Amino acid sequence: MRLKIVPITIAEEKAKGAELGKFLDDQSNYGIVPFKEKKDPVSAWAMPFITGHRYRLHWEAGLDFDSMKIEVSEMWESTDKDVNLVFNFTE
Repeated sequence: MRLKIVPITIAEEKAKGAELGKFLDDQSNYGIVPFKEKKDPVSAWAMPFITGHRYRLHWEAGLDFDSMKIEVSEMWESTDKDVNLVFNFTE
């Protein structure tokens, strides 16, 4: 299962208005992170994010999960800007 990532600000989402759905449906707007099976760490991804940015993340097959662990790099400093990760939510 692959993880799809698109960097997008709240302002960009608002500016797209009714076209946002079309933008998010267009696969060429996404970066793809392949799933890493049975490696160390088990069933995990490792990827860089640029601090001060916002990303929409979506599992390609609509994976349903209850929890997820995110760890920061040892290079991260407390003075770094936040990274905002947005996931789809359906109850």
